[in-house]
Amino acid sequence: MEKVEVKIKRIETALKMRKEPDRVPLSDFYWTSFYQNWLREFNLPPDTDIYEYYDLDLKVISPNMDPRIESCRVIEQTSEYIVFKSGFGCVVKKMFNSPMPIFLDFEVKDVEDFPQFVFDNPRDDRRYYEKRCDIINCGDSFGELESYAQTIDLNCNKFSIFGSVCEPYETMWRIRGTEGLLMDLALYPKKVKDFANRCTDFMLGIAERQIELAHPQGMFIWGDVAYDKGMFFSPSLWEEIFFPCVKKLCDYIHSRGIMTVYHGCGRSLAIFEDLIEAGVDVYNPLEAKAGMDPVELKQKYGDRIAFYGGLDTRLLGEGNWEDIEKEVLYKLKAAKGGGYLPASDHSVAGNVNPRWYDRMISLLKQKGTYPI
Repeated sequence: MEKVEVKIKRIETALKMRKEPDRVPLSDFYWTSFYQNWLREFNLPPDTDIYEYYDLDLKVISPNMDPRIESCRVIEQTSEYIVFKSGFGCVVKKMFNSPMPIFLDFEVKDVEDFPQFVFDNPRDDRRYYEKRCDIINCGDSFGELESYAQTIDLNCNKFSIFGSVCEPYETMWRIRGTEGLLMDLALYPKKVKDFANRCTDFMLGIAERQIELAHPQGMFIWGDVAYDKGMFFSPSLWEEIFFPCVKKLCDYIHSRGIMTVYHGCGRSLAIFEDLIEAGVDVYNPLEAKAGMDPVELKQKYGDRIAFYGGLDTRLLGEGNWEDIEKEVLYKLKAAKGGGYLPASDHSVAGNVNPRWYDRMISLLKQKGTYPI
């Protein structure tokens, strides 16, 4: 493996400075179903780390950031599914043959319940030193992970480490449910704003403790506020309620010398200028089906923000090698001058062919060396 100092410099040069490093940095997110298929396809030991196998540059490691620490209490379990209550207060059903959980119920039934919702101490040692079984880290699977601290120790000398927090919409929909929260935004924006500020203060505590313990190079801010056609709610509501919260998170993270990555699925172009103004350094994941083309976005915004993602994983599951190669070579144009980390346009899903993915990584390493 390359030395971690080389990877850290590569990430900083490409994403923070938006300049050309020695080669484009590489990383990704993997659904459990793909990882298991990948292990079988290449006959690898079950504890093989895919990030080490491909000698990737960046790894995101997060603590338990559920509002309630003792999360994921099992309610029902069969050979086909498990139902559990998470630390967000939502009841979730996880089908073992499907990556995405089904949200069955939410603790908060009404906007009037927001003031009574309790957040446990974000600095509680259990979040960082006990095994994790929380909804953010185990979103597409169910089971215990090693503690945040142990995982940091195992990886800090191998990868550029990034932490993560949730912006308030990402926090609140798990507490209230998407439909309920969208209705609250339309009818009671002031009450939603008050709760958004509480969620932000909680996540600031989570960010603060991660920075103290791990000194990450960057911090992801999870914030899915859009779908493939546009925003879930009006840009004016985002500006009024969520912009100050995202800016508060970015300001604190920057004050500690750390870069910010906003992970926003869907077509969020309506708030792109606001995200830049709030202090977002890098945008991820650039969903292809939502028209988030990193080459086009780089031309328009590349002097103010870097990009991470954008490779259309539908091709890895449904296309052929010629389509995949064409996609990779086109998206690599966004890396000219720096400011781009090519990766999947969300996560590498279970339908992705492990052989195609393996070949794509080889192509990215071959063609991603500067000058491009």
